[in-house]
Amino acid sequence: MSDPQSLIDSLLRGVMIAGVNRLVFKGQPVFSMGTVNEGVRLGAASVGYDLIVRPAVKQVLPMVPLPNGK
Repeated sequence: MSDPQSLIDSLLRGVMIAGVNRLVFKGQPVFSMGTVNEGVRLGAASVGYDLIVRPAVKQVLPMVPLPNGK
C-alpha cells in the first residue's frame, strides 16, 4: 500500500468523493479549493487507515476466536 501510485490514487479518490459530495448534497461548486481541501483530508484519512489501522486489524483478527469454533 505504501507505493507512490497507491498514495496518489487514495488522494485523488478523496478529491473525487468530495466533489460528488459537494455537488449532490451541498449544492456547492465542484471546481473550487474547498473541494480540493476536503478531498485531501479524505484522501489522507484513507492513507492513514491503510497504513496504520488495516495492518493492526490483520494482525489481531486471527487471534480472535469465532463463535462457530473455527
